[in-house]
Amino acid sequence: MEKEIILSDNFGKNIFTRSSIIHFFKVINSLNEKRLILNFAKVDFISRSCADEYLKQKERANKQIIERNISLEVSAMFKNVKNQYKNEGLKISFETSPSSELVLA
Repeated sequence: MEKEIILSDNFGKNIFTRSSIIHFFKVINSLNEKRLILNFAKVDFISRSCADEYLKQKERANKQIIERNISLEVSAMFKNVKNQYKNEGLKISFETSPSSELVLA
């Protein structure tokens, strides 16, 4: 079973704080669905610290999470964080697929 979550309904156009990401993942980890579609439509900005926390929380989550409709700006922030991880020898990676889904593995 899968569930789609519209992130702008939870965060608005901007995602600013680590604590909001931590709280969000507590909520989604409590859901019964094992597969979640996180729809980033209308999210224009994610701070570097939130992108970092998002990746960490996703790594710990007990769900299959698929990201959709990610803006170029938000995607660029995730890529910046990924590059930092890579430079530090950490093993979190992601790719943007042609269908504008972001695959974070």
